[in-house]
Amino acid sequence: MPVIRILVIGPSIERTKGGMATVIRDALALNQQRPEVELTHLVSHVEGSVAERIMVTAKSLWYTLRHRNKFDLAHIHVASKGSFYRKSLFVHLCRLLGKPVVLHVHGADFDSFYFAAASMLRRYIRHTFRVAAQVFVLSVFWRNFFQQHITKGNVQIVHNGVDVAAFSTCISAVPDYNNFLFLGRLGKRKGVYDLLQAIEMIVAAMPTSPMHFWLAGDGEINAVIEEVRRRNLGAFVTVVGWIDGQQKLQYLKQADTMLLPSYDEGLPMSILEAMACGKVIISTFVGGIPDLIINGEHGFLIQPGDVNALAKAIRNVHEQKERMRVISAKNIDRIREHYDLNKINLQILETYQRMTRK
Repeated sequence: MPVIRILVIGPSIERTKGGMATVIRDALALNQQRPEVELTHLVSHVEGSVAERIMVTAKSLWYTLRHRNKFDLAHIHVASKGSFYRKSLFVHLCRLLGKPVVLHVHGADFDSFYFAAASMLRRYIRHTFRVAAQVFVLSVFWRNFFQQHITKGNVQIVHNGVDVAAFSTCISAVPDYNNFLFLGRLGKRKGVYDLLQAIEMIVAAMPTSPMHFWLAGDGEINAVIEEVRRRNLGAFVTVVGWIDGQQKLQYLKQADTMLLPSYDEGLPMSILEAMACGKVIISTFVGGIPDLIINGEHGFLIQPGDVNALAKAIRNVHEQKERMRVISAKNIDRIREHYDLNKINLQILETYQRMTRK
């Protein structure tokens, strides 16, 4: 069987933070695992000055044109706003070159982006997705949205996956359910200020509580530190900033519960990774999260912005330790059964094979 040559187009995995870079990094592992496929990562975006970002995109478009005979299919990772505008150029260039395209949607707020767009831009968005041979979305929520508003016949659910073995070292032997980790971009969209308000309510009711909260991520770090100081929560909350690699594994190991009270999401890698470590999840009914977490079985889901419910969920974890141990075990099993990276990569490979046969 001939090798399928895939051009993977997306942000830098060294200079870009977030879930999309993680998904691309994990997908490139196929080069070592599957001899029938060859993936080349083409960097379309870096975090830097406007001039540098434009230059990177322009060079990548030129690379795509110049090396059109060196790839069989383009797998393009896309989100909303600027990401969509950049990636649409690659979609239409590949179409002109006669190359099939997979558009892999990661944006947590693509629905808001689409509905806020002018009618002409909406037509362009629909046209861009309809010329793709396949559209990958992360959950049932996003499949329904794309089929209802953008494109029908080419939408496929492909969950984010986790390297289960890599996170097995983070499973706590005897969790006490007093240690909580927020892992995401620090800001309003991820609900970090709601979380601080909920913690303040808990501390007021339980001033000698042994609970501690680590807030990890990039974003509004200084503003969050100031909010912790203003609410006098320094004894209970530590803002650690961005963590990755071994440092992230260290914090996952010492935490018992993962917190992500977001207002919108795709399918957060941070939740998948935490579940692989056996952490209880407290999050919200948004995006692909309800596909992943059954409320009460794998953790607790609340409505975005419901601070009282958030505080109650945190106290439930603290007070119902035996129940949490059952949930922890269920979460490990759920990731291994449905979100193992090897299984997800095999699903993607089968799609590549089907598309290139066509």
